[in-house]
Amino acid sequence: MQTALPQELAAIDAHNHVRAGADGNLDVGRAEALLQGCSRLGIDRIAVSVPYTDSVVAPERYRAGNEVVWQAMQHSPRFIGFCFVDAHDPAAALAEIEHCIVERNMAGVKLYHQFFVDADEQRPVMEKAASLGVPVLMHAGKCTDPATMAAQPRLSNAGHFRVALEKYPETILIQGHIGGGGDWEWNLRTLEGIDSDNYYIDLSGSVIDAGIVRRSVDTVGCERLLFATDGSLEEGVGKLLAAGLSMREMRLICHDNFARIMARRKV
Repeated sequence: MQTALPQELAAIDAHNHVRAGADGNLDVGRAEALLQGCSRLGIDRIAVSVPYTDSVVAPERYRAGNEVVWQAMQHSPRFIGFCFVDAHDPAAALAEIEHCIVERNMAGVKLYHQFFVDADEQRPVMEKAASLGVPVLMHAGKCTDPATMAAQPRLSNAGHFRVALEKYPETILIQGHIGGGGDWEWNLRTLEGIDSDNYYIDLSGSVIDAGIVRRSVDTVGCERLLFATDGSLEEGVGKLLAAGLSMREMRLICHDNFARIMARRKV
């Protein structure tokens, strides 16, 4: 039984995380464990961020998180950094994007549920990312249970992404974790017929329902899908291997699509 991705794919996990230890610096032990786990599963490189779930995140907090991401990048070239910002303070967010992307060579911007992806408040961040040619990875889902809806009232779903693509036509958008919970089938139905070179969705999340990967390929096309785990390493690899994909589809999803996004960088 195959239990790892083929090494020749040079697979990239497009959505994962590192975290700080008790001293506020990179938790090196956890980072090493992540690298070792990825090696065993055939994952070559890992895109990481430090997200915050608060409704408002002070700039000094996300700067500290982005410093941890930078430390991870220094620890191993296998880590690809994404910088987290909160658009509540546009000037601070734009300055942090400039610092992280231009000065520290991070690869993209990470947003959470502080605002919907299509909110007017996101415009400065979206336009800044577009000007730099880097993607915006957005936390997303379609939750229907009252507890999650109360906890994440601004959780973006596929409908918000379709609006955002019209609103920010120059920005590369990555919809996070089709398997992150909630009604993934609703999200896929909403994405039917999507036709944009700026739209991608990652396959991460702990949901491993039968057919989730195959349905995603059939709905949006393998050219718009990114392999990712969001920390669920074995589940992410297992559901991909079980999907019956061709080697061409696997190459696109595991490496080539992400590489194509990175090639659009302007700085």
